[in-house]
Amino acid sequence: MTKRRLTFAPRSGILRKLREEVRRLATEFGAADKVGDNLALVVDEIVNNAIEHGSAYRRRGLDLAVQIASVGDRLRIEFFDPETPNDVVAELAASIADTANGMPSLESERGRGLFLLSVYLEELRAEVAPAGGLCLVGHIARQ
Repeated sequence: MTKRRLTFAPRSGILRKLREEVRRLATEFGAADKVGDNLALVVDEIVNNAIEHGSAYRRRGLDLAVQIASVGDRLRIEFFDPETPNDVVAELAASIADTANGMPSLESERGRGLFLLSVYLEELRAEVAPAGGLCLVGHIARQ
């Protein structure tokens, strides 16, 4: 398994560069251009939400990370936010399970981002990372 890890500060100013890096890595791993674009969209959504919602709990300003790995005919993406409290990770896991029932109400303030992720990623799940915090994992076909 080949993998690359991108580490960055939790600031919105990094999103453009991060999208470019994700596209480059997807290409490096043999993904179609459209897959690279979709993966960049997914990463943008994840990181933007982590920055926005993380302001409620982020105290130490620890770096966020995205890891992309080549696994068979798919790419595995892992997002790490070391400051996400365990109860927030549990809420995300429950919300991901709810997206299996379809798109959330348009009046709902939460859930549309996770639904978007579930459209592009297979086997999406949120869990407590080994070192603590959030690990969000999903897979996307290369072609």
